[in-house]
Amino acid sequence: MAALLAVTCAENVEKMAEKHLDNAREAFNAGNFNVAKQEIDSIKILYPKAFEARRQGIKLMQQIEETEQLRTIEYETKMVDTIRLAFEKIKDNFTFEKDEEYQDIGLYTIKRQSPTNNTGRNYIRGRVDEKGRMTLVSQWSGSYYIHHNRIRLSANDSYVDSPVSDDRHEFTDLGVCYEWLSFVNGNDGGMAAFIAANRDAKTIRYTVSGRDSRNPERDYSVNLNLGKDDITAIAQLYDLSQILLSLEEHKNILAEAERHLQFIRSRIKEDPAEESAQTE
Repeated sequence: MAALLAVTCAENVEKMAEKHLDNAREAFNAGNFNVAKQEIDSIKILYPKAFEARRQGIKLMQQIEETEQLRTIEYETKMVDTIRLAFEKIKDNFTFEKDEEYQDIGLYTIKRQSPTNNTGRNYIRGRVDEKGRMTLVSQWSGSYYIHHNRIRLSANDSYVDSPVSDDRHEFTDLGVCYEWLSFVNGNDGGMAAFIAANRDAKTIRYTVSGRDSRNPERDYSVNLNLGKDDITAIAQLYDLSQILLSLEEHKNILAEAERHLQFIRSRIKEDPAEESAQTE
């Protein structure tokens, strides 16, 4: 009687678990993957000894995960292709520089903003690397150093302040003091985005702040104007940055999905479902 009762109980457990499995299959076929997963989890929680139902549930879970990764791969492949097409349409607006011997990642710039074409001019220039990371450089020149370490941009009754940066290169050439203050890899406090948002402005107020080298105890600031050409150049570089950042993000998601799919298929090939149902 005890043996018969045990067999009867086991059969009832399997039948009750089978209902959840049927619900999971129905949800999977309808594309409701989360519901299907919840039903499979219910089998493990409510009927831990329903080994056959759990084994089938594990197989179905693997099928769900495989389908999810295939969908992700399909979507991300389309996104990568679309973003690359957008990049191809604008890439000729930029100069690409890369020293294959010394640089792993190349840089996109706009030729009219290069330091060699702007000697002695105070302005902000930009560059974007192949990963989409944007750097702004404030170029100051004068008869003395101001050791500037921050910037404020103002336009249309709004403004943005840069963070303080110590990434400054200073040098003297023919009695002229030069300072290049860099805000690297997008750490600019939103200045590039601010310029892009005000790309239709004729000028943007540009204030550099630091310390007068002739009187180190005195704070120093000077108001300048960022002209239309520089505004347009930085806005274009910002757009490029957003495209390349998005491209990198989708490429990484795609690569991760492909790795996950390979792992899932290796597990399916090994068929661990029966062992997992017994040991979990």
